[in-house]
Amino acid sequence: VTVPSGYSLDQEHSLEFSGPPSSMFGYSVLLHRHGAHSWLVVGAPVANSSSSPSVRSPGAIYRCSITAESHVLNCGKTCDAESDHQWLGVSLSRQPGDNGGHILACAHRWKNVYYSKKEGQNHKLPNGVCYRYANDLRHPQPIIPCYRDHQRKFGEDYGSCQAGISNFLTEDLIIMGAPGTSYWTGSVLVFNTSSGGMSVYLDDDAGAVSFGSYLGYAVGAGHFLSPGTVEVLGGAPQYNQKGKVFIFVVDNNMLRVVSEVSGKELGSYFGSSVCAVDLNADGLSDLLVGAPMATGITREEGRVHVYINQGQAKLLEAGFQLIGSDAYAARFGETIANLGDLDDDGYPDVAVGAPQEDDLKGAVYIYNGRKEGISPTPSQRITGSTLGRDLRMFGQSLSSGIDIDDNGYQDVAVGAFLSDSAVVLRTRPVIQVKASVALPEQIDQRVALCREHKTPTVCLNVTVCFSVRSRQFRGAIDLQYNLTSDLLHKPSFPHRFYFHGNGVTHSHVRDIFTPVKFEVSYNHRETNTHKASSKTFPPLKPILQQSAGHQNTITNQTWFARSCSLVNCSTNMQLSAQLVLPDQQQYFALGSGQTIMLKTSLLNSGDDAFLPRLTLRFPNNIHYIKVLQSVMILISVAIYAFTASAIFCQLSSCFRKQRLYCVLPAKPCLCSSYLCRIIVCASYVKYVSLVDVCDWSCCANTASFM
Repeated sequence: VTVPSGYSLDQEHSLEFSGPPSSMFGYSVLLHRHGAHSWLVVGAPVANSSSSPSVRSPGAIYRCSITAESHVLNCGKTCDAESDHQWLGVSLSRQPGDNGGHILACAHRWKNVYYSKKEGQNHKLPNGVCYRYANDLRHPQPIIPCYRDHQRKFGEDYGSCQAGISNFLTEDLIIMGAPGTSYWTGSVLVFNTSSGGMSVYLDDDAGAVSFGSYLGYAVGAGHFLSPGTVEVLGGAPQYNQKGKVFIFVVDNNMLRVVSEVSGKELGSYFGSSVCAVDLNADGLSDLLVGAPMATGITREEGRVHVYINQGQAKLLEAGFQLIGSDAYAARFGETIANLGDLDDDGYPDVAVGAPQEDDLKGAVYIYNGRKEGISPTPSQRITGSTLGRDLRMFGQSLSSGIDIDDNGYQDVAVGAFLSDSAVVLRTRPVIQVKASVALPEQIDQRVALCREHKTPTVCLNVTVCFSVRSRQFRGAIDLQYNLTSDLLHKPSFPHRFYFHGNGVTHSHVRDIFTPVKFEVSYNHRETNTHKASSKTFPPLKPILQQSAGHQNTITNQTWFARSCSLVNCSTNMQLSAQLVLPDQQQYFALGSGQTIMLKTSLLNSGDDAFLPRLTLRFPNNIHYIKVLQSVMILISVAIYAFTASAIFCQLSSCFRKQRLYCVLPAKPCLCSSYLCRIIVCASYVKYVSLVDVCDWSCCANTASFM
């Protein structure tokens, strides 16, 4: 699969951030903005804590200024906590909005140590913990949704729920996945920040979610029932070993299932990533579901399933799946992120990570939303290797929603935890170009409006127009275009049109049925921008918007005029011939003369006839010399082939209502020494007779006939 590498996201000026070695820095990433400051928040789940050296690899969250050095934000403890190997930063999310909001960072392996005096031992319960940060990334508030007093059993109820392996924030809801709940049946936990209430999904007696389903491995939210409501997503990648995604509505302190979609392939991990995004801009959220371990031809290439919302959370699966490059063990679909509208076409775009593609170097694919849903072909592919750094597992985490350089377009952060790195990719400004090619409705061969080499020539005007618009870009825009004529001409015929002034002309166009097609291809010649988008960042070169269905190419076509009364021309061709003998004799005797004249008349009293041919057959002992020219030529006729006993006249492309006279002198063959060369020509004459018929004498030897 060939995928463009340089569309919306700029790779030349990418920003890389590195964390401590072997800390898994970049396992999760989050773009954030507070006031005038833009931040990259990075999770490093196995980093050591500088403030608590006795805690072994608790994980850390790094706040990376886009223009400054990074430093660690340490998190507090509650209860009898054990933070060793808690994986702080396994998931990150932020409230929507351009100027910051709360941030949620979770550690799903945080453990509550419960000491039982009766048993005389400690019970380590991996409840998981999340920290809610203010928009200035300070003063974290711990949230331990699975903590229960006196609970000590490992798998039962919430004992090992591992809350926070995934999380998602809306304006009012904190959504956390808890896949270890009830012996890894899983659950989704929702905390309403406005009311202070907690809603959870607990499997009922009907057993909608079976044991070991890992419900909550991925979570999200969107507008599935209506544009004004918010529903919750929960992925269960181990449901019946095929995976399932549930859509919940918050009903008091419970979550109620209103819709679901199921995987079809064993072991595909369908539901390990989910993304609610309004692909077709109809106000309702559509659904993308990752199945990163889905197998095609080789192994674990990965797939993303596309579901279009038909209303009221009724999801219709698209007839295709997103596949990236379909590369071996790429795990395409490991992460999916809503990027907003990167290309200014009014439809949101998405990024899909394939972190194990290209021998763990990783890749990220950009897909554009469309009126019908989403383009099945990516508009851009960005690989860890092409960024010029030793990035590994590039695409394991994705984040967008923040414009870090104030150029009007949201930018994208990508994590590459195996190299302890994260990269910020800035979005290039978009130029929208509308082009048109104006042509005359038809071409009349009888009207010669131009002169080429002092010869009247049929010509037409081709008008190419461009209109250019950009939402934010204010620099110079330099368009280059290429105009190509007569794309549909048949290879057996020469081109029917040439550009004026290039010194080429062509007469007697024969193919008038094929339309005359013109094509304009255009692109933006990259130049320096007028000014930088900010004092911090170098300016980015704009790109042309790529509309669906073509790549900066437009076409238009016109036709040769056909003066027919009906759609299909109805001709009335009438042929007559008269033998003209010397001295007006009624017969011709051998030796009585040098030439014989055959006057052929062709009359068309109906609609125009196109590409007509005239065939004349004669005895073998007659040699044709030529076709007489008339001074009253209207349209030419050419002899395109002849044999020893036949001659074939090709009339011009259009034979209108008029009479044609072909007067052909011939020499009777008296002996084999008389070899007369045939000279081919013809004429159109309209309802008149030839008045000056010359009498050519046949040669006595071949040298006379040149």
